[in-house]
Amino acid sequence: AAEGGPHAGSEAHRAAKRAIMIWLGILIDAVPESLVIGILINKAASEGNSSSAEAALPFVIGVFLSNLPESMSSSGSMKAHGIQVRNILLMWWTITFLTAVGAMIGALLFPPGSSEDPATKIVVSGVEGLAAGAMLTMIAQTMLPEAFEQGGDVVGLSCLGGFLCALSVKLIPFSSSSGSGH
Repeated sequence: AAEGGPHAGSEAHRAAKRAIMIWLGILIDAVPESLVIGILINKAASEGNSSSAEAALPFVIGVFLSNLPESMSSSGSMKAHGIQVRNILLMWWTITFLTAVGAMIGALLFPPGSSEDPATKIVVSGVEGLAAGAMLTMIAQTMLPEAFEQGGDVVGLSCLGGFLCALSVKLIPFSSSSGSGH
């Protein structure tokens, strides 16, 4: 019998497929997130003050915090299952490039000054909802089952900790002018 038993190959194939699905989920999630980033940057530019730029910061940090552990997990699984490092890097650079293009498209579609338009607010809310839905789908279908399989009981608490971390980024004021007087 082959090392690892008769199901070792199919399990390795499923793990590699999960890693690719995580990457695909991040790609699908990156498109609406990048549009929102472009819109938020335009809002900051049109208002010409630092408080608008600071309002975009929690969203950008939240996107980074949500995507980093997923990308690290996915990359590790891809490498462990024989995908060349060059191809893994190419996949992530593709998402980075498409995110930049998406932010540019968001900025072009919603020029400075359009952020207070009711239609823009509806589009931004819809895009944020789409991004959140894509993220939750990918997490529930791909990441949590693998995490529980490999991590055991600590996974639920870790998931809660990650959620609270992302929530705190939104709740903590980033204004440099508040409170200190410096």
